[in-house]
Amino acid sequence: MASDIVTEADVAAFERDGVVCLRGVIDGARVAALRDEMERVFERPGPQGKDYDDQGSGRFRYDTFMWMRHPEFWRLQAESALGGIVARLMRSREAYLMADIVFAKEPNTPNVTPWHQDQPYGWYDGQQVCSGWMPLDRVDLASGALEYVAGSHRWGKWFRPADFSSGQQQQTAKFETMPDIERERGRHRILHFDCEPGDLLIHHSLTIHGSPGNSSSDRRRRAISLRYVGDDATYAVRDVGPKPIRDPGLAAGAPFRSDLFPRVWPAASVPKLWAGAAPS
Repeated sequence: MASDIVTEADVAAFERDGVVCLRGVIDGARVAALRDEMERVFERPGPQGKDYDDQGSGRFRYDTFMWMRHPEFWRLQAESALGGIVARLMRSREAYLMADIVFAKEPNTPNVTPWHQDQPYGWYDGQQVCSGWMPLDRVDLASGALEYVAGSHRWGKWFRPADFSSGQQQQTAKFETMPDIERERGRHRILHFDCEPGDLLIHHSLTIHGSPGNSSSDRRRRAISLRYVGDDATYAVRDVGPKPIRDPGLAAGAPFRSDLFPRVWPAASVPKLWAGAAPS
């Protein structure tokens, strides 16, 4: 149960820093199954799958909405404690999945993930919003661990999304220019967590974060990134950033009532959209 995993101290850290690290949330058997399934994702990528521009001898890959196509990713939402965990951290009665995303930075991949917030990329407004990051490999700064600007979710600012290939901020009048966090590192409290497979990082979707490349010569950095919202969230239509994998049939400002965004807490029947066809 989520109450056995998330303490009140964890909730306080999430609210203060905008990020909390929970250890050993996913067991080794499920981690192994997800690793295998991720390889199948990359063998047959979905419509939003891509390789980022090569900046070295490694490879940086990405895909989205695996839970719709791959049973192990569906089980992660339908049969794990994740929904209860994020609901407790958001102090929300309910939790809805917005998307699951996979990232893989192979050894010797220098691609930096630029400093950014998740919510300006997302199709959700509200304060009860969070992102999860679950490594499937041992991760430290050398292999591309995430770094977080502690407390940045409380700045009251939304920054323009950056392109993950070029690092350039996308042009929109709705958001502000991201400060040069790298140049200003000494002005901020920057956190990172060395993680083992099955650990879970949860951050507020307005917490600024980024990651270095994978400079390891022999360690992969595979991770699942997750987006969740709670009671106060509504559907948003942005003029920049990614879009849902298909039209969810929602108007801007509507609550999340769509099979594309399943309720994961309280435990519900996450639709088996992958059923009836051979898994990808």
